[in-house]
Amino acid sequence: MDKNGMVGKVAQFVRFGLVGLSNTLISLLIYYLLIGLQVNYLLATIAGYVISSLSGYILNKLWVFRDKKKVKTSIFRYYAVYISSLLLNTVLMYLWVDIFGISEQIAPILTLCVTVPYNFVFSKLWTFKSR
Repeated sequence: MDKNGMVGKVAQFVRFGLVGLSNTLISLLIYYLLIGLQVNYLLATIAGYVISSLSGYILNKLWVFRDKKKVKTSIFRYYAVYISSLLLNTVLMYLWVDIFGISEQIAPILTLCVTVPYNFVFSKLWTFKSR
């Protein structure tokens, strides 16, 4: 099959998953380090997101979606999706912890179940959409 066929789509999804896993690990490491230092969980969430975003952009652009567009175009779209995802993440964290009383340690895991599919869909269909 060609790179746009089923094999190519599966490979792309696997690469996205690997990049997402590395970003998630970086983000969670920063989050847990900061809450261990008594930083507010919402600030820790934002810090983890922001710090992990740069590696996510580079790896998604060059390796996952093999995007040829100018950085100016794709970085704007990437951060538009990323900021909306950060807002979604922050709202969900607030709901889990402050409204539903879920542990600060468990809440990020629940949030990933929503934000990972959200990020993939918008990255594929808009940020790094092939022509």
